[in-house]
Amino acid sequence: MTTTWESIGAKGVRHLTTDLQALADFLPALQQSEFKAGEWTGGNETKSGVIQMPYVSYTPVVDAFYKAAYEHGWVKAFDWSAWGKSEEGELLRKDETAIRSATPEQLANLLTVCVRADRFIEGFLLGEFETGLILRIVERAAVLAGEASAR
Repeated sequence: MTTTWESIGAKGVRHLTTDLQALADFLPALQQSEFKAGEWTGGNETKSGVIQMPYVSYTPVVDAFYKAAYEHGWVKAFDWSAWGKSEEGELLRKDETAIRSATPEQLANLLTVCVRADRFIEGFLLGEFETGLILRIVERAAVLAGEASAR
């Protein structure tokens, strides 16, 4: 399934340049040396002896990023699990240079994998922030947004 920009989306008519810029707007925050995506919390025992399962508490920047990813169509319906395990998905996630030529469609696939997997694997998204994948996605989106607006 392909993402169709210039179509009707959840927030009305969507445009690729606007959607790319929505990701690129997070670049200054993610590039800060003190940026932290979140932290593990929980795992504590209550007075009654119940142990709360550990979970990730994300920062407001990540919450806003997550919301923007959905609002701008970067999280889409497709077999993200299979794509994430594919040669293309693995290459884009693990090879830091491969993403420099990623298409908007590939960025959407990557973001879908990161966001959806986090629903099944607590901390997955945090891990992708920590490895720098999310920063690389945002950097690529900024380059594509600049190219699109220059046309």
